[in-house]
Amino acid sequence: MTRLREPIWGLAIAAILVVLLEIGRVESGRRDYAWLIAEAAVAGAALVLAWRRQEQLRLLPLLILAAGYHVGLVWGHIAADIPVDFDISIFTNQGQSLLDGDYPRSEYPTGAVSLFALETWLGDESARTPNALLMIPCQLAAVAAIWSLRTRWSAWLAALVALWPLDLYAWEFKFDLVPAALLAVGLALAYRERFGLAGIALGVGAAVKWTPALAALALLAWLLASRRVREGVRHSAGFVVAFGALTIPYLAWEADDVLAAYDIQGGRTITGESLPYLPLHWLGQAELGEDFTHAAVVPDWADPAVTIVQLLLLAGVLVVAWLARGRLAAGVAVAAVAPVVFLLTNRIFSSQFLVVLIVAWAVAIALLARSRREQLLLGAAAAAASLLNAFVYPYNLPGPSGIWEPVSALMFAVALPLTGWLLLTAARGRDYASPS
Repeated sequence: MTRLREPIWGLAIAAILVVLLEIGRVESGRRDYAWLIAEAAVAGAALVLAWRRQEQLRLLPLLILAAGYHVGLVWGHIAADIPVDFDISIFTNQGQSLLDGDYPRSEYPTGAVSLFALETWLGDESARTPNALLMIPCQLAAVAAIWSLRTRWSAWLAALVALWPLDLYAWEFKFDLVPAALLAVGLALAYRERFGLAGIALGVGAAVKWTPALAALALLAWLLASRRVREGVRHSAGFVVAFGALTIPYLAWEADDVLAAYDIQGGRTITGESLPYLPLHWLGQAELGEDFTHAAVVPDWADPAVTIVQLLLLAGVLVVAWLARGRLAAGVAVAAVAPVVFLLTNRIFSSQFLVVLIVAWAVAIALLARSRREQLLLGAAAAAASLLNAFVYPYNLPGPSGIWEPVSALMFAVALPLTGWLLLTAARGRDYASPS
């Protein structure tokens, strides 16, 4: 009877119920929002109960549960033949192009294109099923990395990342779990002061999607500020070697197409889904283009201004890394938050960004939360941002067609204070993290 009271059993029951609710949602074909809110309520209740007894959580049962949970969700979606996100066709086409011996002109870096080729090869000319299945070990790696921080709060935060259901669409149809997992692994290695290996993990992550490079930069700034120059050199070398190994061979083969990814991304402009769009729209300076996922109609000065603000905020993150010098937990937490600041203030925002954000927030909260109550509030804020984001895209709440805009504003209203609190705590406080 004692074992049945362990929190893992409550999480297991919740996982089963969420899978059943998700199957019910896709089979009903209507009222997505009601099913999804029910999934969030079930998972949230189980996580709160687990929070009360988080000291009893164990890594292996959690990983087994998370693996079964995601396999069940993927199986249910494939069996129901749900509509596939358009990005899967992009992954398949670019992967097939590489398999045919022609590097594609892609908006993604070389590590991502290599992943697409692997998925297309495994899927017999379709990346759909391999992409979904390959994201499962990435999710488990992220969960294990957060757990491995071994602070008082890391076990429960690992459970939150493992079982919170509102990023399911991005888990299955995007590939952001790869950079999210490598970000978490790199930060966990840095917390263990294995800075060379941390650089390697973050370098591989940056070759898949660029944002882990910002964590590597923040870690380097913290190491130099802490007068740990030798570790900084090892960290930088690990990053350069890993990123170069996945990039330079393609550059030597087809430099123009490889570098096109940087031109394509750099040339993108403010979208309706982004944070900068909202104040510009409210001031009468921006209107939607084709829809909120596409380029908005903005004045010529808007995109450069947003870039300048974004660079200033990232410079502020490096200042916080300097202020946190000598405090390992704070330094690693600042490195976790650096990609968050970039993604939240970017000219382009996409729903899958929350996959990286929630992992980064979990790492930072595990290292900076000062009490159990604070841990719960901060974790709940991360989960709430994920919930709200899901109702911007790909799901819809009932009401007028423009309801996505106040939901988007609410998401940023939760995400920005959470991120700001983490940076302020890292800059001002002592290291609150301690072994569990």
